[in-house]
Amino acid sequence: MTAAATYSLTKIMTDAHTAAKACLGHAVYKGRSYASLFAGQLSRVWAEAKRRVATAKFDATMSQSDRTRAAIASLESKDRWTQADYARIGVLRAALRAAEEHEALSPDYAAKRYLIASAGGRFCAVTFTKVDGTERTMQVQPATLQHHVKGDSATEAGKRATATRKARHPHLMPVWDAKAQAPRSVNLATISRIAMDGVVHEYRA
Repeated sequence: MTAAATYSLTKIMTDAHTAAKACLGHAVYKGRSYASLFAGQLSRVWAEAKRRVATAKFDATMSQSDRTRAAIASLESKDRWTQADYARIGVLRAALRAAEEHEALSPDYAAKRYLIASAGGRFCAVTFTKVDGTERTMQVQPATLQHHVKGDSATEAGKRATATRKARHPHLMPVWDAKAQAPRSVNLATISRIAMDGVVHEYRA
């Protein structure tokens, strides 16, 4: 991974120039040249950029439950709680229970993902329960989805957003709805039936 792909060098230089110009008006920097001020600010901005990237890389290696536990621990370490803190701790604990439940089911998710993906360009009928409680059977064509996503040509922000969605919603699998001719998601946690090549696979809820 190159620096250009990881850091915005243009932004680093711009921020350093802006900070150096701001220093010119302060008495504490009186007598120092602009070049000296810029060098100092560039060092500071560059160090901050590296810290942010390192933090982002570390966060990317953490599971959703680990990130939620860290947020809970940070909140519980506070000396004083506000009303918003009391509300947030309840939300975080509920999120942790959900994340732990999803992670416990990850082997099941992986098996279903693999089975659906193995259809390739063929059709596969997936029956699952939607968020509103209704059951739906979707005719999907996994390989077709690849022609409608940007993949490696996506922007860095787009790739990060995709990774974030995948981490936060491990039970959702993006597929190509052959009937609607549009990308959709199936809920791996509520799949009850997968039919492909004349073979039916059934699952208990």
